[in-house]
Amino acid sequence: MRVTPLDIIQKQFVANRRGYDPDEVRGFLEEIRETMEDLLKENQRLREQIARCEAEIAELREEEHEVKETLQLARQVRDDMERTTRRESDVLLGEARLEAEKIMMAAADERKEIQGELVGMRAQRHQLIGELRAIVETHIRLLDDLESETSAAR
Repeated sequence: MRVTPLDIIQKQFVANRRGYDPDEVRGFLEEIRETMEDLLKENQRLREQIARCEAEIAELREEEHEVKETLQLARQVRDDMERTTRRESDVLLGEARLEAEKIMMAAADERKEIQGELVGMRAQRHQLIGELRAIVETHIRLLDDLESETSAAR
């Protein structure tokens, strides 16, 4: 039986001629001792449970701290990767633009060259037409002269 503080206050011992009954006092003291022993054991058990809980809380806080650090590191790595990717894409884009510019310049140079050749070919064509016309006209005159000589000789 557990003794409460109220039980201790309200406990009344039966007095006899020599004082209180020693057996009754010893019995009550034994009940108090048992109650105190139970309370001390319960108190010790609770302290141990608190210590375990505090250790678990400390461990969880450490894990939480590690998770936060890992998350921060992951964010930093992600940000670094994004910056690196942007820089690399900018470099690739710049290189592609330079290559496109080179291709455009080469195409423009080739176009100028082809246009130059075309102008030269047109000039040759006009020259050839002129030469052919002169040859044809010379042949026509020769034929006309030959025809005149043939008609006069008849």
